[in-house]
Amino acid sequence: MQIIDTRITEQFEAGHLTGAINLPHAMLRSKLNQLSKTVPIITYCNKGITGNATQNILLNHNFKNVYNLSGGYQFYDATKDE
Repeated sequence: MQIIDTRITEQFEAGHLTGAINLPHAMLRSKLNQLSKTVPIITYCNKGITGNATQNILLNHNFKNVYNLSGGYQFYDATKDE
């Protein structure tokens, strides 16, 4: 599984999902060739909006099994200990 954090580097460094790579949304199109189209992908951002946009770009470039973390990192961070 590929986990893509679409936030800026400073936000990624402040906290991120285990195993995530930092690929800011603005850089996505130039890095598509570095991602596997056969491995499932989870995208996320702070609240879910940019993660969803990233998901749509990947789907439009024929990536399969692409999911967005609803609520983003903020929701995950607020609920991870529940």
